[in-house]
Amino acid sequence: MKKYKLFSAISLVAALLLSACSQDELAEQGTTLPEGEYPLQISGVSIAAEASEQPWTRISESTDGQSSVWQTGDEFYVKFEGSDEVGTYRITDAAAGTVEAVTPIYWKNTQPANIIAWYAKPKPDDTNNGRIFLNNQEDNGLVYVLRAEQTATYGGTPVTLKFKHQLAKVRVIIKGTVDVIEVELVNLNYNLPYYCDVKEGEIVNIGSLDDCHMHRTDYKGIGTCWEANLPPSSDYQIEGFRVTTSDYRYTYFCEIEPYITLEAGKVHTVTITVNFEGTQIIDLSTLTAPYEIDDSGTYYATGTGQYGIRVTNGNPNIYLEDAQISVSGGNAINITSGNPTIHVKGNDNEVSSGNGAGIYVAENSSVTITGRSREDVLTARGGNGGNGIGGYTTISGHTATSTNSGNISVSNVTVYAYGSDYNADVHAPGIGGAGSASCGTITIDNATVYAYGTGESYYNVTGAAIGGGINADTKGSYSTITIENGSEVYVQRGNFRSDYIGHSGSTNNPATATDGIDAMVDETSTVTKLN
Repeated sequence: MKKYKLFSAISLVAALLLSACSQDELAEQGTTLPEGEYPLQISGVSIAAEASEQPWTRISESTDGQSSVWQTGDEFYVKFEGSDEVGTYRITDAAAGTVEAVTPIYWKNTQPANIIAWYAKPKPDDTNNGRIFLNNQEDNGLVYVLRAEQTATYGGTPVTLKFKHQLAKVRVIIKGTVDVIEVELVNLNYNLPYYCDVKEGEIVNIGSLDDCHMHRTDYKGIGTCWEANLPPSSDYQIEGFRVTTSDYRYTYFCEIEPYITLEAGKVHTVTITVNFEGTQIIDLSTLTAPYEIDDSGTYYATGTGQYGIRVTNGNPNIYLEDAQISVSGGNAINITSGNPTIHVKGNDNEVSSGNGAGIYVAENSSVTITGRSREDVLTARGGNGGNGIGGYTTISGHTATSTNSGNISVSNVTVYAYGSDYNADVHAPGIGGAGSASCGTITIDNATVYAYGTGESYYNVTGAAIGGGINADTKGSYSTITIENGSEVYVQRGNFRSDYIGHSGSTNNPATATDGIDAMVDETSTVTKLN
């Protein structure tokens, strides 16, 4: 599927300021002015555009990938049409949009003039026809060519220079179970542009080659994607993409229909889903009952649904990408037996229950929650005495019974885990055991975790952020808690009666961990208390 979006215009406010100029001179068109006395000054800039994080370039993308932004120190060029004199202007404060003249240009007479301004990245090789190479944006960063034209009146009101992108952007978003490490643009006729020649912000010539390596970047709300900026031309189209995976260094060709005809100033977005052979697709939006897994296969879950996933056997790999599971009762992901690995992809994944655990792992079972990096994010919420990750509580009349839970491992990912309570007496931490039940080992390895216990300052019974729960005055138990390999853990307990990491507590049976932390924390990791 292709989506097009216009690049935002890059605006430069050019104030044409005069010094020691008489009214007669202003009134008379075409009057010759003294050489070097009346500079064209650029008083301010504003820009919204695309992103490159390469240190040798200056212009960059906004964090959400919706626009481009200037950086302090960016320089652009300005001239009067028909003149050989070229001025250079530098942005002194990108946030304020202030500009200084490095080398100003000067009005020669009072005749109205057409102003031309341009910016290119990288700087064109003027010894070689103003050439810019396009084929290796993977390593060298994104290429930009911008140009603006505006008629200016000597002594008139300030003008606005509206820069337009001369290139088109191709953005590829990869989804699926396969970890892709490289994306190339492909044209079956082997004539994608290898370089373009640029003169004063205009593309005057395009060379050709057989492929183009795309630049990998990350945006808020989009996640990891690959981009390349290329000149529009009727001589070629984007016909597909070559993706390379990290797992076995396999390379796949993905042809698209219809082909993409590039248009200057537009973002052409393509989403490609790449799955391992045999992957079972779980469209959460179509479920009418919990999806059951009883083998060691590979599963890819996406979409939004009110029915969860149940694991009853095996060691399956379950991928969550843009997955939103919200169940009113029971556990959102219910591991009754087996040892699944949950792979988190992207930053928009949530599993929650109004009356159970976000992720329940049964006693004698285990769950591993992992990602490609800490840019991958999972939120897990429990309800009515259920953990975000761990155990849950069932209610019969006024009796609350909590269920023992197994081993939990969190690695190479960011997790937000929210515990819950029932009638303020039964507490389940963000990660760990529910109520008076037991919990197995908890390991946080090279991960970022935010964990939240329950209870307010005036409650007699409150929950820890990570560890064992409590039912009235009866504490739950837990095995070892390990935090290692550069992990960052942020914890909020219910109140001072419970540990941050360790036991939940009450007035009659308070937690006792030294400094509120009962965990093995290596020297590379940190624990930060949020309350």
